[in-house]
Amino acid sequence: MFNFSAKQVMREHQNGVDIIPLVEAAVDTVCRNGYENIFYIGIGGTVLYANQMAAIAKQAGSKIPLYVENAADFCVVGNPHFGKNSVVVMESISGDTKEVVEAVRIAKKAGARVIGYVEKKGTFLADNSDYLISTAGGGYYFWYTVTLRFMKNAGEFEKYDKFFSEIVSMPENAVEIYKAADEKAEVFAEAYQDEPIQYLIGSGNLEDWAVCYGMCILEEMQWMRTRPISASNFFHGTLEVIDRNTSVILIKGEDVTRPLMERVENFVNKVSAKVTVFDTKDYPLEGISDEFRGLLSPIVIRCAFQRVSVHLEYKRRHPLAIRRYYRRLDY
Repeated sequence: MFNFSAKQVMREHQNGVDIIPLVEAAVDTVCRNGYENIFYIGIGGTVLYANQMAAIAKQAGSKIPLYVENAADFCVVGNPHFGKNSVVVMESISGDTKEVVEAVRIAKKAGARVIGYVEKKGTFLADNSDYLISTAGGGYYFWYTVTLRFMKNAGEFEKYDKFFSEIVSMPENAVEIYKAADEKAEVFAEAYQDEPIQYLIGSGNLEDWAVCYGMCILEEMQWMRTRPISASNFFHGTLEVIDRNTSVILIKGEDVTRPLMERVENFVNKVSAKVTVFDTKDYPLEGISDEFRGLLSPIVIRCAFQRVSVHLEYKRRHPLAIRRYYRRLDY
């Protein structure tokens, strides 16, 4: 398979599994000491990962006071619920993103505790996290563990132990998802690499994946114009600009919002000849109970879209690492 290393994929996901006990210990300490509320703070892809976890918590009926804040907004607007008894949860691969650094400064000044996931040690977030979690490729596992551990400790997720006894199967499953998604990813990249705009539609815990992939990969890394939209908002504007030549990417998961996606799918196939569906149901998950498939849709769909990225990079002769402006200019 083109530009694929099963060993690397396995390693990254195993890294995520390996940090679970460390994250559990951090959350347990916070819970023993008490807290008033939790703030997930990030920017770009990290706040969108956080939003996917907030969607999971909401669907599970969690009553934990959880706020998701874009770091740039948080730094200039603040939040009246934020204070010394707040817990901040952050992810920053680089550990030195400008807005994240400032948000950490604000948090520390207020006396809030910070649980930080960083891939690069010796950076500002790494040095200023009260509870530091560091590995490579384990971001989703960090977010799942933080979210569900807080819920378990609040008596809101009774199936915690069962879920985490099964999530250890995901490294092997991830490799198989990459393989299973490859053909569709290549077909999509060949057919739609030069479209004037891509519409990405998701719902529930994949709504923010649609935004993330459109913004962080297609726009930032491929300079392709996109329009992510939620399935719940699609019929209130976006439907009118879909025609037979519009490329539409449907991102279907298995949570309770799936009927919203099916409604969109039924419509767009009537008016567009360029519809591509990426559906988590297409990928077997060995060792994972059916009841947890919807919960794990974010990991599954990210694995599938990794192959889309690889094929777009090659077909467009545009390396994913190239930027025109991001961290190139002073802005």
